[in-house]
Amino acid sequence: MRQPIIGLCPVCHREPRGYGWFDAIFRLHDPRREKTRKTLCSPGCQSICHGRKGMIDPTPNEQDALNAGGQSGGAYLDSLGQTDLAELSLEDWQAFIEVIVTAYCDHLRDLAGRDQDHIASMREGVPL
Repeated sequence: MRQPIIGLCPVCHREPRGYGWFDAIFRLHDPRREKTRKTLCSPGCQSICHGRKGMIDPTPNEQDALNAGGQSGGAYLDSLGQTDLAELSLEDWQAFIEVIVTAYCDHLRDLAGRDQDHIASMREGVPL
């Protein structure tokens, strides 16, 4: 029987799914090698750990989406007349998180659509 993996992916904070990473600059029996060991959720997070040894900076689109999510979350709190997150009921807290995540994802999709339109329009002027 497989042992459950304790903790969360250190890159994205999802449940780990058996991927891993360690800093190979340390020899096999060097105790520092074990301290760098990470249990990850996906090849994408594994790649981030390998290439950057940590979380990547958000892209301009992701920064815009973070702002959109934050604004939507603020508007939701305003609609409740609430400013103290600790006083939210469980249902209001979950709705608050859902509003933020949904606005973030929707905004990213919208920006990706605009990016695709822009890229397609550039192709028309490129000689092959």
